[in-house]
Amino acid sequence: MIKKLIIEKSEKLQKLPPSPFLESLRAKHRLIRRGVEVIDLGELNPDSTLRDFLLPSLERSAIFDYADLDITSELKIQIAQWMEQRYGIKVNARKEIFPFFDEKQVIYHLLLGFINPGDRVAIPDPGDPIYKRASVLAGAEVESFPLLERNDYLPNLNSLFHLNTDSEEQKTKFRILHKARSKKQPVEEFPKIIFLNYPHDPTASVADSAFFREMVKWAGRNNILVFNDASGNEICYDDYTPISLLQTKGARKLVVEKFSFFALTGIDFGFLVGDRGIISCMEAVYGALGKRVLKTSVLSAQAILNNYHPLAQKNNREFAFRKETLMRGLNQLGWKAKKLKSGPFIWVKIPPKYTSVGFSRMLLRKTGVLVSPGFGYGEYGEGFIRIALNSPADQLQTALERIKKHSHIWQRKYKPEINEE
Repeated sequence: MIKKLIIEKSEKLQKLPPSPFLESLRAKHRLIRRGVEVIDLGELNPDSTLRDFLLPSLERSAIFDYADLDITSELKIQIAQWMEQRYGIKVNARKEIFPFFDEKQVIYHLLLGFINPGDRVAIPDPGDPIYKRASVLAGAEVESFPLLERNDYLPNLNSLFHLNTDSEEQKTKFRILHKARSKKQPVEEFPKIIFLNYPHDPTASVADSAFFREMVKWAGRNNILVFNDASGNEICYDDYTPISLLQTKGARKLVVEKFSFFALTGIDFGFLVGDRGIISCMEAVYGALGKRVLKTSVLSAQAILNNYHPLAQKNNREFAFRKETLMRGLNQLGWKAKKLKSGPFIWVKIPPKYTSVGFSRMLLRKTGVLVSPGFGYGEYGEGFIRIALNSPADQLQTALERIKKHSHIWQRKYKPEINEE
């Protein structure tokens, strides 16, 4: 008789690196059990004040009903109208829009529809960890490309996946690849999909139209599908107007872009916009998995779109107030960060004698303030922490006061140098 069933983890699961965020969450819960009031500025989790007036009033009997085809089609039409008003982009509501209510899972499902075992996927470093995790679980070979502070966290397209041509063998290989790319034939030395994320998580950098034009040309030459995560677009400061990669000439055939209202409202609703072949593939994946959507979710999404302008104005004012409160306090501590244009995150340099994981742990232990270590977003995120604007300004001020009380521990001879623009 079998006493214990032993089942090995899948190779895909074993490839996933341990998350430094998990240890922070465990430490957070240990502190809470000891009675410490933890201020969580780590993982993005917008507070309820941003969505109180949005939730639709439904009859109790309808709360758990599934959405039918008619109401889903209405939502797609509303999204198409919103895209034209917001970005001046006309899209086919039925064939070029895919609404979703699972912010992270939708990336995995996209990869399920396009990735075969061994296909290569390129992800940014630093970048949202979900890109790597989803790619590994989908069976892709993952390679990262560095995003450096001196380049404002934009990839250098001239050196992206560039071959070393010192040897004759490599020169011959380069000529073969160049010929293949000129014919738009897929080649194994280039990824099948490249992930972009602007406004960028975790650094909050933004891309301009000139960069997007170069990216579209580069991806078109190399037959690469570009995924741009524009989830941070709905939070913007001062006079900055966010742009969409899909506004770029030639982007419609090789780009899928993700828009989301989670950061703005805390409601897990967003949508993909792209070529009808891409959207059709997503619908096939969801159909195969038997995914269904609650009517409540669709009605909440419609409420966001119907109230978008007053909602965006109200919540952007709130985020601007939080940002100014936090930036002012960080500057007083000597923590200088580049001026934010868009997104719900602040990227802060830490003292050189600490690792980002060690500094985050020490900050949580000493002050009860939880932040995200930069290393969790990739090798090139080391030396920084990410702070999310999760809480109202009064709680952010409390967090700053706690940090100031213990700042003598790390502040000796510490003068971070981050360029201000």
